[in-house]
Amino acid sequence: MADINFHPDDRVMSGTEVVKNVGFSVAIIMVFEVMFLAHASEGGLGLFVACGIPMGLIGVMILGQSVMHFLGRGTMVMNEGSMILRTPRSGKKRGKSFLDPLERAILSPITRLIMRDIDKDGDGRLSFKELLGEMGDVSKSEYLEMQELFEKHDKDHDGYLTPSEL
Repeated sequence: MADINFHPDDRVMSGTEVVKNVGFSVAIIMVFEVMFLAHASEGGLGLFVACGIPMGLIGVMILGQSVMHFLGRGTMVMNEGSMILRTPRSGKKRGKSFLDPLERAILSPITRLIMRDIDKDGDGRLSFKELLGEMGDVSKSEYLEMQELFEKHDKDHDGYLTPSEL
């Protein structure tokens, strides 16, 4: 297995810690699951669908991550009070996905709406000045952060953001 990129404040959990914490989390989720199922049996299906099913899926994911820990596919760590599964792919940029076209299809209309709203001169591009106009009053650090983000996304360095650069 490849090396895992741990964060500086990660604390690797022992097997017994994983069992204890996962068991406690799943037990709490199961208590709520039983409550939602009891409510559903009385005809309250909406609450079960809205809350019970998602909580059950969270429980399955927690169990799945602990299984990955014990199979050596990752390492459970404690970071700022949260249990996190670190894998060799943690913190790395993801490659191409078969869902990328779907992501573009969803984000493209949203990007056009935002561009149309912020683009005051109607040239189809966003200048840094137009972007700041939408921000209102900003502190110096916020200004510098916005400028850095603007320059990062301005691929051709022409001082404007086009829809393709967003």
